[in-house]
Amino acid sequence: MPKINRQVLALCLLALASVALLSAIGWRWYRNKQDYFQSGAPPQEIMDRIEPKKVPYDQIKPPAFLQTDALVFGSISSTVGIAFYGDYTNNQSNSLAYALESWSRKMGGRIRFVWHYLPASTDDNSPSFEAAMLSECSRLIDSSWKAHGLMVKFSNLGQKEINFLSDQLADKDGMLYGCLQDKSLRSYVRQKVQVARGDGIDNAPFVFVGTQAFPAQTASTTSIIRSAQAYLKY
Repeated sequence: MPKINRQVLALCLLALASVALLSAIGWRWYRNKQDYFQSGAPPQEIMDRIEPKKVPYDQIKPPAFLQTDALVFGSISSTVGIAFYGDYTNNQSNSLAYALESWSRKMGGRIRFVWHYLPASTDDNSPSFEAAMLSECSRLIDSSWKAHGLMVKFSNLGQKEINFLSDQLADKDGMLYGCLQDKSLRSYVRQKVQVARGDGIDNAPFVFVGTQAFPAQTASTTSIIRSAQAYLKY
């Protein structure tokens, strides 16, 4: 029986140990990639799995008010918070938003009115999503948020009107145009909509007054104002 060269044996064992270590590291990396994602927005492949949930409307929790919210009126110190999920191409949504904003404007800062985008579609080039993008870009580059104020006044907002407003609001530096083409911002808005639908917030207009939910089926100017006034009494 031939003698085994100790150096060759040591090298073989070292090579096997290296392969085993690399395999373990590779497997752990693969499992981490499958199970976790970095902080920030979840990857699109995970967001694609979020499906609308059928949740009883009286069990849906209102969203937390954040500093990054699209604030229409009021402040962090306002007595009552109204969270409005709207679609600029939805006539009921626009008429309700316009009426509630007009009322909130008269309340001297006691109402905090926050807008959330809930377009009927999150597909690029769909009028409802393009209207949301125009509004968000206008909000980011224009302190007066002109796009929102103009679009909630429309009774029938379509792509033709959206294109017209985009031309009217365009700035000489091309910031609005560049913003509208930003894929990261589109992904962010799309993910926010998907999360809302995943929480059971299904169709616009969907309104929260404090903790009370008003889905499209029951959302009316009278009922929402009455609910807000009840909070203002305390």
